[in-house]
Amino acid sequence: MARIFATGKDPNVDIIYVCPYQMTPEVLGYYMKILEISGDMDKHRVQFVVPENLDRFPNHFSLAQMLLYSPRCVKRLKSMVKGKQAYIVPGAVGSDDIKLSIRMQIPILSGEPQKQSLYSTKSGAKKVF
Repeated sequence: MARIFATGKDPNVDIIYVCPYQMTPEVLGYYMKILEISGDMDKHRVQFVVPENLDRFPNHFSLAQMLLYSPRCVKRLKSMVKGKQAYIVPGAVGSDDIKLSIRMQIPILSGEPQKQSLYSTKSGAKKVF
């Protein structure tokens, strides 16, 4: 959520937040109220999307895996970004995130998963410097 508040200050940016669970109306209202109070961002530029059939997926599935097995959600996401510059901002990148990026034909803001895991550690960062 911190990324939404940081990125949302730019009036040219729309945010699509893909949730791994269905948000309750109270939680959704809470976030919308924060956006409204902050005044920096129009709450209509933030959209929350949830993959269909969440209850059918095992608990160990990543969000990218859920999206890969949710064709309606992927189709909806494609229509939301059609004709716009878009990119995926993952948390921790895995091979499923790369597959999702390829399937949606949207660039992913990340490095290679094998190298990123090395450079995200303190010792790996020391090797870079």
